[in-house]
Amino acid sequence: MLKHDFIDYQGIPLHLTVYEVDAHAPSLIFLHGMSMHAGAYAFTVPNANFLAALAAEGFNVIGLDLQGHGRSGGARGLFTYQDLIGNIRCAVDYVLERYNQRIGITGTSMGGVLAFYAAMEDNRIKSVVCHNVVDLRDVRPIFYLKRHFLLLPLLKLMKPFAHQLTWLPIPIVAYIEPKDVFDRKENFQHLLRDPLVTWSYRCSSWLSVFYHPDDKPAVESQTAPVRIIDGEQDKIFPVAYTQAFYQRLRCEKDFVVVPGVKHMLFIEHINIAAPLVAEWFWRLF
Repeated sequence: MLKHDFIDYQGIPLHLTVYEVDAHAPSLIFLHGMSMHAGAYAFTVPNANFLAALAAEGFNVIGLDLQGHGRSGGARGLFTYQDLIGNIRCAVDYVLERYNQRIGITGTSMGGVLAFYAAMEDNRIKSVVCHNVVDLRDVRPIFYLKRHFLLLPLLKLMKPFAHQLTWLPIPIVAYIEPKDVFDRKENFQHLLRDPLVTWSYRCSSWLSVFYHPDDKPAVESQTAPVRIIDGEQDKIFPVAYTQAFYQRLRCEKDFVVVPGVKHMLFIEHINIAAPLVAEWFWRLF
């Protein structure tokens, strides 16, 4: 059963896209990628409903629109790392109030990164599947475009003035090249027509998530079982980087490289992605 709901985080309404299977079934919280929203993985691209595919695997699925994204409240693209972790904690509260303690979390792109950190920050999350990971204490190795060599020093210069520059928008294309995202160009056109996509983040948001290492735990401290998924041709999160990240983990872990695909695995290759996510959680639940 599909339903839409809202939860509250410090007075900000957060939108949930919920596929409810059974109160006794395990639940998966889904986190969207940069600029996106949960509904983009269900309704934006025709015949590409990842949330429904996960529900068909036997899970209650709770797709969270992070604050400043999609149908959630808050200024567009304005948040901190601690806000996003707080958003996810509220989603965990929602699950526990309605279902049971078998809670997993999964996400793609920035959502995969946040899923990894949320599992470290909240021990109520029992397991995690990350499509993409980054060490938020040091993001330098993941920057892959020539323009990043300007973006990094620019943000470093802005850091002392973050309070004054809070509202300054920095477009997502400063970080991601659109042609590197989709296997099929027509799918990017669907995204361009989605009015709920957030095309820029505020300066303070970039700084808080990617350039303030002190409020993030070390990746080696992860204790939840983790499966990491990466596309073989993903230029944004290259396999070599992901492999090096994976080798640092001390928890129960697994690493899957999907041959021949780019970045949008959870939209363009649902028939591969959904079983990979479900298999990991069913092994542990």
